[in-house]
Amino acid sequence: MRKRWFFLLIFLLMGSALGYLLTCTALSAWVFGLGHGDEHYARIWKHRIESLPDPETAKAHFSEIQARSFPNGEWVFGVSSDSHGSYWGGTIVIKDSNGKVRVFFGHVCGPHRLEWGFGRKSGSLDEFYGNEDWSQFDFKEQSLP
Repeated sequence: MRKRWFFLLIFLLMGSALGYLLTCTALSAWVFGLGHGDEHYARIWKHRIESLPDPETAKAHFSEIQARSFPNGEWVFGVSSDSHGSYWGGTIVIKDSNGKVRVFFGHVCGPHRLEWGFGRKSGSLDEFYGNEDWSQFDFKEQSLP
């Protein structure tokens, strides 16, 4: 009788571990693909950053916020969700100095992609958004409530 409970417990633990590996890890992203972005994450962050007026205020409210300032005085701030840690795929939500909130779904390598990735040598928002790195993303501006 004891052996039966022991094997049942081992079976449940192994099943749980396999379920976790296939749904909540970078392995699941590799097995099932990098997804097409996380709309739930995007909606939450779009709502959070819409009313924030500038990068300093945003960083004071949320430690996850990343920001970039350009030599001409323009700026952008937001959050990014790493594709390799989420089976939903990468998501970037940003607000710029023009007041626009934009959402991008695609391959995001690393948790702070906005700060050290796209258009690092950009001198303005036009150069930032014009960077070829954005071409791999599905841009959603109006589709999220």
